[in-house]
Amino acid sequence: MSTNNTASHTATPKPLLHQVRRWIVGVIIVSFGIAALGGIIVLISGSFNDTAGRVLGTTALVGLFSVAALCGVALLGKRAQWFGWVTVGIALITLGRLLWLIWAEPAWSDFSFETTLNLCIITAACSVASLLLLLSDHRRKLVRGILIATLVCIGVGTMLTVISIWGVVDTDYETYWRVTGVVWILGALGVVVLPVMSLLLRKQEPIGASAEAAQVPVLSQTDPGSANPGAANLVPAQSLSPESLGRIEAAARASQLTPDEFVQQWLPK
Repeated sequence: MSTNNTASHTATPKPLLHQVRRWIVGVIIVSFGIAALGGIIVLISGSFNDTAGRVLGTTALVGLFSVAALCGVALLGKRAQWFGWVTVGIALITLGRLLWLIWAEPAWSDFSFETTLNLCIITAACSVASLLLLLSDHRRKLVRGILIATLVCIGVGTMLTVISIWGVVDTDYETYWRVTGVVWILGALGVVVLPVMSLLLRKQEPIGASAEAAQVPVLSQTDPGSANPGAANLVPAQSLSPESLGRIEAAARASQLTPDEFVQQWLPK
């Protein structure tokens, strides 16, 4: 009995990274809850002045950039988790900048406007890219290829837009804006098509694909009666028992991962 209990405890590890992800999500939810409560109080009280407008603006901004931060948090524990941290950091910086403008710096200079607009564009691009990077482990090469192309379009489009805002290059030419528009359209097309294609290709996978993935090759012991006792033979791959599959799924749920992600994390190649 004690052996089974020990195995069940070791089968459901909770890495520090997953705890950090929970803390971040908790902080985001609490922050947005407080901001939303302030907005509700202002609307119920009916006193619409400068302070009330700032409170409502804070509520909207905290809610909006909480979604952006959650997009980055979704990548934590994945292969591209570094980009998730970048997204969370940029979202917090942009939110802090906008809150500063609302509460402490009401005047908008050209530099202030350009800085704030660029931060908003970069935050939006990073948030969308974070969601797309969740497909980076897809089995189909076609999906991964479209993902790379879409990310390139988003990156190039963001760069061209930021350059035009800062006035680094002469953007009076129609060709510049046409190229920028084409790049953004291709990026938007990839954002729409990529998730749909990912779902369709997964549905088209053969039924035996999952069974083959569950085949585990086991190295047999040396057969004393064989002609070559020193050679080890490979036993044909055996399917996992329903009990073992259930334990893996339970451990994955406890770690807030899919079974495939759980196996990739704890049983690396």
